[in-house]
Amino acid sequence: MRVFSEQPPSVRTLTLPGSTDPALVFLHGLGSAGVPAFGAIAVDAAFEGRERLLPDLLGFGFSDRPLDFGYSLDDHAAAVADLLDQRNLTSVDLVGHSLGGSIATVLAYRRPDLVGRLIVLEPNLLPWDGTASVEIARQSEPQFVDTGIDRLIADADPEWASTLRIADPIALHRTAVGLCVGPDSTVQAVLESLRVPRIFAYGERTGAPSQQARLASAGVAFACIDNAGHVMMADNSDGVVEVLRAGLLL
Repeated sequence: MRVFSEQPPSVRTLTLPGSTDPALVFLHGLGSAGVPAFGAIAVDAAFEGRERLLPDLLGFGFSDRPLDFGYSLDDHAAAVADLLDQRNLTSVDLVGHSLGGSIATVLAYRRPDLVGRLIVLEPNLLPWDGTASVEIARQSEPQFVDTGIDRLIADADPEWASTLRIADPIALHRTAVGLCVGPDSTVQAVLESLRVPRIFAYGERTGAPSQQARLASAGVAFACIDNAGHVMMADNSDGVVEVLRAGLLL
């Protein structure tokens, strides 16, 4: 159901209580939602005692899906920034997967006061970089809403299909377009420019990104998650937890 309101759109967030020094924030990928993507990771004993936030990005999960929202990477980053501001959170440990990693990178650049450490799991680094987002973005919005979303759900694995069904098709299409277009600079260039500690994690089955040497020269650390592909949280949740533990010095 679409929301028509003068109130700011609401980013629905599951919060696991604990210390906010610092809070741990997880951003999901395209067509997913906070709990399905990161719930099993967030409740791991390694993170007990820390406040953990699992937001649904606008247009996804149970968050609002406003028609007047742009759904670009900058727009999503601004919405997450508003969420953190509302909760008086700063210097959070920010973890993002795929689309969420790209948004997290932009957020760390736009609002460096909000991000203390950044861990990205196979983010989209360059324009038109990513199979699903490109497939969606190459369709017109009406075409995707009329038939494309149904084809995408039919071809998706059961876990992704379950979250695609509750995503808003217009929001999904506009987010995919925004991801393919990217920010004014590339996500890769933004990631290289950041001064916060940064870790780029990738699945063993995916392989290291072709830009690894350049990113490493800019101070980005790398971690490989064994026996995992792009959706490493489902393939090897223990491996993801270990990467986060090491990266966050737990």
